[in-house]
Amino acid sequence: MNTDIRSISLGLAWRVCLAQVFTVLIAVMALILTWGDQESVHMDMFTADDVVAALHGDGTTIRLDRKRWDALNAKAGGNLWFVAVDERGNTLSEGAVPEVHRELLSRLERVGYSELGSLTPPYLDAARIVISNQDGRRVTAMVGGQPKHGLWEGALMVLRLIGPWFFLPLIVVTLLVMPLVIHRAMRGVRQLAREARLLDIGKAGARLDTQLVSSEIAPLVSAFNDAIGKVQQGYAARDKFLADAAHELRVPIAVVQARLSQLPQGALKAQLLNDIARLGNVAEHLLDLQRLDRSVEKLQPLDLAALARTAAAELAPLVIGAGYSFEVDAPDEPVWIVGDGIALGRVMANLVHNAIVHGGGRGTISVRLEANGTLEVADQGAGVPENDREAIFEPFHRLRAAGSGSGLGLHLVKEIIQHHEGAVSVGEAPGGGASFRIAFNRSVRRPG
Repeated sequence: MNTDIRSISLGLAWRVCLAQVFTVLIAVMALILTWGDQESVHMDMFTADDVVAALHGDGTTIRLDRKRWDALNAKAGGNLWFVAVDERGNTLSEGAVPEVHRELLSRLERVGYSELGSLTPPYLDAARIVISNQDGRRVTAMVGGQPKHGLWEGALMVLRLIGPWFFLPLIVVTLLVMPLVIHRAMRGVRQLAREARLLDIGKAGARLDTQLVSSEIAPLVSAFNDAIGKVQQGYAARDKFLADAAHELRVPIAVVQARLSQLPQGALKAQLLNDIARLGNVAEHLLDLQRLDRSVEKLQPLDLAALARTAAAELAPLVIGAGYSFEVDAPDEPVWIVGDGIALGRVMANLVHNAIVHGGGRGTISVRLEANGTLEVADQGAGVPENDREAIFEPFHRLRAAGSGSGLGLHLVKEIIQHHEGAVSVGEAPGGGASFRIAFNRSVRRPG
């Protein structure tokens, strides 16, 4: 099964980059076709700029960097020429100046940037007029002798002209700015993901906020909310069934118990009373599960030490009557938590009842509460196999198929503790047997 998860941000980024590449290519081709005039040949603008850069005017004369000029002229096959004039009328020329430009040269100091094409091979009369300003002094030069012709030359010229000023900023913007823009655009999605992780779908009205995302993702969020609504409807139907079933069972169970109490004492009566008690316990567990979600809002500060001592006192006759010794160890000082006293009383009762059933009818059942809020209920029975220590908290799971438990008690313990933001686990007791440990969330101190 393919488990790869594609990134929306990366996918969007490379698509935007691809669109930019196509846009740039179209723009460059348009410039090449525009500048690559097939009817005339033009002077290479970069060579003209290099020639002008080799000229220096100081107001009294124009000087030429001869070494630089020789290198440029050699590259052009010895055909380069130029005529330069400054604002005071000083002139300087090199190379064979075409006769066709003689008339224009007399007015060169009054001409701005210009380009003169050529229609006659070898096109050495193609020229470009370039102006240079150095220290406030203007030098105007007409340069020719290195013509450029054709689309390839036009493409190189376009790329050299606009490359540093267009492509480099575009690359920087794409690589640096675009990820930031996409990251901000996906901020709502990330916030929605955090809400989804914290969403309690068992709580009525729990929904994700469609306003956090764009209109393209909003339909997916709405579909998710609709699915949550259907799940909540299923929860509501389940809760109603559990409540109705438990209430319907209570009356016939009470009637059967009353009739059994009228029978003569004997082994059969004791067995029947035990069976009907188990059935009544299942009904109470169903009601506890149905009431569990509503009891969360009733959480309030309570003393866990006092609760443990009270519950142990109520359970002591049951433990002793089953043939066990009973030990209770709780701090004298209060151990404050936020919880539901009735629900936590059921937790104590279920754990002790589980110890009675699986303790082997011998040894000691102990209840110990530590000052840090950890509650432990242990027995000296056969214990819980390591492979079953997670599964026993699932509903209707039994270690033995013919066991006498309902299969709901430990599941109810886990549900109640999770609603108290705690954790329950089972391990091996120091003297052998099972040890159930509960760690509570102690986020409250004594009121007042």
